[in-house]
Amino acid sequence: MGRIPSFLAAAIVGITIAVSAVRAEAQTSAMSFSSVALNVADLARAERFYSEVFGLVRTFQYPPQGDPIEIGLGRPDQQGGMGLLLAHFNDDPLPDGKSAYGRIIINSTDARALAERAVAAGAKMLRDVGQPGEPVILFLSDPDGYEFELYQASPGGE
Repeated sequence: MGRIPSFLAAAIVGITIAVSAVRAEAQTSAMSFSSVALNVADLARAERFYSEVFGLVRTFQYPPQGDPIEIGLGRPDQQGGMGLLLAHFNDDPLPDGKSAYGRIIINSTDARALAERAVAAGAKMLRDVGQPGEPVILFLSDPDGYEFELYQASPGGE
């Protein structure tokens, strides 16, 4: 019997973790995540990208007056939903071998269409690890190099 390719094994592990997280919901109903924070090179460009592609709107800025160093984005139509905090504190480089920290995972009912929209707005398609009949799992990077994953459940599945 042949070995499972490493990218397929990684995808299976990722899906298993995602399903485990859903099951953990009942155990963690008293907690919620507030935001994902990204340090970006250009606040205006990052805000434009996440607003145009994902429909996020500015919910706050800090400081409240003048040029911001932080911008909060969210979906006011989704009460209690997680937000995105964009920040520009300095221009220090990331450690060697790092283009960004972490990734954002976004659920979608049409991941491929959303990916096309993201690429048109300046994102780079990194890889597509989905297989026909299985969940769509697309990895892209935003204009600052932050990786994000677009996840679409398989038809009739999780």
